[in-house]
Amino acid sequence: MIASIPHQDWQFWVVTACAAGAVLFLTKALWKPLLGLGRSKKANCPGCPNGEGDKPSRPKHVDLTIGGKRVRS
Repeated sequence: MIASIPHQDWQFWVVTACAAGAVLFLTKALWKPLLGLGRSKKANCPGCPNGEGDKPSRPKHVDLTIGGKRVRS
């Protein structure tokens, strides 16, 4: 006997909607980084005018000292 799809059952439609939602979510989550459709640079830092909030800070330049005396490098 061939099983038929229970179109009249409300549980069928709930499970179908959940499965479709999961497929859409996973598709978006998996393909978005691969296609480069991520957040724009302005969205990274809402308070920054140029959107440069996520850039790493530059290292501070300090003088090298040994025993309190500067050493030329």
